[in-house]
Amino acid sequence: MTNAEVQAGFTEVYNRFWLNYRDKPLPKDSDEWERMHTWAVVLIKKYPFLRDTVASMVEELDQRMRRREHDNGRESQKNGR
Repeated sequence: MTNAEVQAGFTEVYNRFWLNYRDKPLPKDSDEWERMHTWAVVLIKKYPFLRDTVASMVEELDQRMRRREHDNGRESQKNGR
């Protein structure tokens, strides 16, 4: 593995993947969620040395999605919906 390959991996995984999804509210059953997941699989195959990093990012996105759904559910209950 060359320095350029390592740089390309981190550039694509962080600058393109993570920065694209970190603040987006992705509903679990949405097409965008599926696109994110597919892209993650592609990144893992393309950059196997970043497998754990990509998997951790997907897990974090999943936790954020669950928190938002939980918070939205509580907010709906509070408002009598």
